[in-house]
Amino acid sequence: MYYLGVDGGGTKTTAVLSDLSGETVRTIKAGVGNIALLDRGSTAHLIRSILRSLLAGEKTDRILRATFGFAGAGRHEEKEMVSALIRAAGIQNFTVMTDAEILHYAIFGEQQGMLISAGTGSICVIRNEQSKFQQIGGWGYLLGDEGSGFYIGNRAIKQALLEIVAGEKPSRLTNELLLFYGLEKPENLITITYSSINPPKLVASCARLVCDLAEQGEPNAQKIVEDAATALLNLASLAVKQYQGEKPAIYKVALAGSILKESSIVNHLFKKRAAEKGLHFEYTRQELPPSAAGVLYSIKTDGKSAPASLIEKLKGIQFAE
Repeated sequence: MYYLGVDGGGTKTTAVLSDLSGETVRTIKAGVGNIALLDRGSTAHLIRSILRSLLAGEKTDRILRATFGFAGAGRHEEKEMVSALIRAAGIQNFTVMTDAEILHYAIFGEQQGMLISAGTGSICVIRNEQSKFQQIGGWGYLLGDEGSGFYIGNRAIKQALLEIVAGEKPSRLTNELLLFYGLEKPENLITITYSSINPPKLVASCARLVCDLAEQGEPNAQKIVEDAATALLNLASLAVKQYQGEKPAIYKVALAGSILKESSIVNHLFKKRAAEKGLHFEYTRQELPPSAAGVLYSIKTDGKSAPASLIEKLKGIQFAE
């Protein structure tokens, strides 16, 4: 009998199927798992293809419990839609959460903690005293995503366009942006943005370039990444205010996503600003892939305990392309 964990995000979906002993562990990597970007049929196909590949001919009733973490599944309507599709695929005992919540569980387990994740988008997730997840931000690129890759790329593109309006000589940031996107004029940035199938991904794709330029001292890029770090710190400050009762002396915090990876200038600036603001954060690193953590969550909700050997095995799993 098996336990299943699924982690569906904006660019890929990973899934892990395991028995309690860890003798059988199967993995799969699939496409986009953000249900806000998928229609109902595509979501159903994704769920069924994961089950078909992992079960390899075995029946779905071999899965005792499953945990599905999908980007875009934070609201009641979306969660109910996904739940209906999972039941239709033959799984009856399961939990649906967001990809941020399953990442939080991968890092902190049952403990309280603050997750700040910044990739294409941004979000902060905490787990309160009642063990309930609480989200700060994460409203998408039209309403939020402050400090994210989209935020950084959007600011950089706007800077290039403002230089045209002001009649200024193109900055190094602008010239590097044009080179990055293979364009001749800043005006072409408008064309590629609005003609893109996925504008947030296209805009966010230059964030790494902006961060690199900031590290090299380009003033416009420096201002953008400084503002990004401040925006993410604002999410953390809002999260601190959500804790009820006696405040902890030190908050356990995890920084995740491509913008906040350990070597990133935004990561460095965030930690520096947090210390200057008097926020006492203890930083924690991720050891488990979220879909593997989903297996452990499934085991826990089934009333079982995962052996240490299984936990160690799940920490080292790899997902083939």
